[in-house]
Amino acid sequence: MTDKLYWYWFSALSGISSVKQHQLMEIFCHPRELFLVKPNIIEEKFSKSQLETFIKTRNISFIQEQYEQLEKQEIICTMFQEATYPSRLKKIYDFPYVFFQKGQPYKEKSLNIAIVGTRFPTSYGIEIARRFAKELASYNVGVISGLAKGIDGAAHRGAMSQTGMTTGILGCGIDKIYPKDNYQLFHEMYLTQTVLSEYPPGVPPYSWNFPKRNRLISGLSDGVVVVEAEKKSGSLITADCGLEQNKEIFAVPGPVTQKKHEGCHRLIKEGAKLTESVEDILTEFPDFTKYSGNFSQFMGKCLAVTEKKVYDVLDLYPKHLNEIVYLSGLSFEKTLEVLFHLESDGYVKQVHHNIYIRCEMPTV
Repeated sequence: MTDKLYWYWFSALSGISSVKQHQLMEIFCHPRELFLVKPNIIEEKFSKSQLETFIKTRNISFIQEQYEQLEKQEIICTMFQEATYPSRLKKIYDFPYVFFQKGQPYKEKSLNIAIVGTRFPTSYGIEIARRFAKELASYNVGVISGLAKGIDGAAHRGAMSQTGMTTGILGCGIDKIYPKDNYQLFHEMYLTQTVLSEYPPGVPPYSWNFPKRNRLISGLSDGVVVVEAEKKSGSLITADCGLEQNKEIFAVPGPVTQKKHEGCHRLIKEGAKLTESVEDILTEFPDFTKYSGNFSQFMGKCLAVTEKKVYDVLDLYPKHLNEIVYLSGLSFEKTLEVLFHLESDGYVKQVHHNIYIRCEMPTV
């Protein structure tokens, strides 16, 4: 068998977990040696069911047939020694030796940001995730998420609306659409974006796969942004993985009365950066912003003092003109004049009569 087929068998078919795979490679160095070893020599390292799967799959014809099926399904199998394997993933301690991808081949970006959060967001959470992803994509930042419904889906769609690059990482076989509600999103991602999984085709979306999957979302990213997370949200696992991997952690605040923000507030208390805008994210990556023309131009365009006063009191929660006057400290007439100019320049939007919200940052 070829080198790649040995790694494919070891990583995808042998039934051995990623952690156990790394432990075995410290002993055997190459899956070829493990493939040829007598079962009685290694049986103490496996449970009974693991050993049965291990022995059953050590069949060259079976392995070749399974690999040929990948090609028929237009699924790319990438080995960790190949140049196309993401360099960021190799830095996590239990990286998959092989992963599967569908859609466009994965391309390295100089900056990747993960956006994760609850599967049952509010309209505020969806808007934040979509806007952040769209703005990040406009600065040529890769957007990473988990292709789940809710915040994940909003992030992927936001990036795609800017014709940016977004990557979805699954907790099941790459041929499985989960949840079913995301069929259209999966279809669009398969056509124009990249979908990755460490699990071979056919693996169901077992609940225990998703916490493991989260380490890859953070591992492929330089920073993790959490948008709306309950106290026990799975997205907090992604943040914890990111922290272990020395990634930047960002959390979007929300009303203290809503449980959907408890996880984000906990992260902020523990040191995550309170995040209200894309600038809050990008300023943590000076090496990127230094060479990013779009962002540098935008940062260089300063608002006038009075404009900044009004802009800073606005967010995605609608505010009445009277409240804006009070918070900005400006006169009624001056506030109205400033709002007119900000709306003309695309900084704010009047959603109803005398009701305003902050808009996406205009691209210069």
